[in-house]
Amino acid sequence: MLLDWKGQSIQVRELGEGPAVVLVHGYPLDGAMWSGVARALSRSHRVFKPDLPGRGENPSAADGTIDGYADFIEAVMAQLPAPIGLAGFSMGGYVALALAKRDPAALRALALVDSRAGSDDDALRKARDAAIDSVRAGGAAAIMDTMIEKLLAPASLGNASLVERLRRMILRQKTETLESDLTAMRDRPDSTEFLPRLKIPTIVLAGEHDIIAPPAEGRSMAEAIPGARFVPIAGAGHLSPMERPGAVAAALQDFFSSALGSPSG
Repeated sequence: MLLDWKGQSIQVRELGEGPAVVLVHGYPLDGAMWSGVARALSRSHRVFKPDLPGRGENPSAADGTIDGYADFIEAVMAQLPAPIGLAGFSMGGYVALALAKRDPAALRALALVDSRAGSDDDALRKARDAAIDSVRAGGAAAIMDTMIEKLLAPASLGNASLVERLRRMILRQKTETLESDLTAMRDRPDSTEFLPRLKIPTIVLAGEHDIIAPPAEGRSMAEAIPGARFVPIAGAGHLSPMERPGAVAAALQDFFSSALGSPSG
């Protein structure tokens, strides 16, 4: 799908047919992180995996805010017929929550994958600032090894093919884009008090060994959202869509087929 965004023609990758599902990636990644999940989900849904501004097939400038990223995803959704499902991974979950606050009627179903509702505390803000200094000095390579260790479960670190794909994805991100992501995450608002007011069907997924958005936190989020369901992803760390794409796709397939309908359902 081609999208006119801020005077530029942006290619948004899509697969399959059926009710629309938009997959929003996290930091320090791009839409390709969803590839395995998207292929499986496309058997019953029309799946979109856009690149947020500043990376991949989206050369538009990133503005360093979650709301700015949400503006772009909102523009993607505006081109799609209802009903629409939205899934956000990590930082993409912050974007998804921003959209749910802004226009809940635009969404039929929401999936929060390895994400958090709370804002950064002082320690995390200082860590974001340190990461910004690192990428300014050394680009993506400066944060790559540390991020891989945080993103993957111990067992996944032994998967040479996965680690290499992740390395390539991180290294192709531009310094200014990584700085934008870090600034946006550092300055995002707390969404905890919004969760009980979220009235659309919601599922929360978390990797069993996630140290960034621990499963206990994901479970608490689901308990705070009326009618939400929590699904742990066995064996995964934070990057469950790449570590366990089959399990993540199965959970999303079941959820979105129920909430949105599917050609066979």
